[in-house]
Amino acid sequence: MRVLIVGAGLAGLAASLALTSKNEDVQVVIIERRPNFESRGATFGLAKNGQASLEEIAPKVCTKLVERGLFIPQSGAYMLPWWVVRDALLEEVRSREDRIAIHLGVTMDEVTESGIDEPMVVTFEGSDMIVEADMVIGADGVHSHVRQNILKLPPARSSNAFVWRGSIDMNTSESLRQFKDYPLAKMDKFGDTISLAYFNFQPKVEGKLAWVTTVRMEEEPNSRNISYESGKTTPLDVIESYMKSVDTPGEDLQQKYENAKLLLGNTHQPSDLTFSTEMCVVDLDQDHGWGGEGRITLIGDAAHSVRP
Repeated sequence: MRVLIVGAGLAGLAASLALTSKNEDVQVVIIERRPNFESRGATFGLAKNGQASLEEIAPKVCTKLVERGLFIPQSGAYMLPWWVVRDALLEEVRSREDRIAIHLGVTMDEVTESGIDEPMVVTFEGSDMIVEADMVIGADGVHSHVRQNILKLPPARSSNAFVWRGSIDMNTSESLRQFKDYPLAKMDKFGDTISLAYFNFQPKVEGKLAWVTTVRMEEEPNSRNISYESGKTTPLDVIESYMKSVDTPGEDLQQKYENAKLLLGNTHQPSDLTFSTEMCVVDLDQDHGWGGEGRITLIGDAAHSVRP
């Protein structure tokens, strides 16, 4: 059985491991539109059911993540940086190179079916590569190409919330060391619609602190004068716009602002400041709103993206 997985995020990588763990006759091809595996993302909660699933399909990955994760007693989950989870899954996928192939910088074009007993033929934009597959799995996120362009399902609806994610290395300067005293999770609010979350992975992941900035545009009063332009607006732009709208910021708000400037001004990957995600949600009440059709299916955010 030949399976094509579109998207090399957590869902796509985990699906490839699941398919090759219990089925010796399965061959998997993963395609990813991005040209490399960057350290994007912020935080990931490995819940009990996730631990059980990983133990079944990739026990070495599960052990590694439990060892590196910060334990949450209330839920039994482990909190980890997103990229640590991705890299652990990727390492295991690459160890199965005889059964799983990965192609980066590739975007699906068309899927042609000539009959249920014949493989689907998949072509790619600007490439001569052709993949024959008995099943196609869309694991390509909120703005799924498979969902919208292959299955022709309605796209996910905007929730008017925009999110930026990144991280810092607290060991790079004395001024950043203050963040080491932060708890595992800390949230600073700027008005009712802007939040800046800090996730401190000390001591399991030395020096790493992840951050997430979320802005809900539909709730922001016009007087705040906050605008958004994809690929240009940074979280600091949004926070600064809010601060300018406050006549007399209190000491606590001013300190939050100073911390935000320090954090965002030292983010590990500067492109994180302009790389944002518009959070969307799939309307599960619509016909065929969930999953896929025939031999093409959807998983993860491609199938059921939810509000942040």
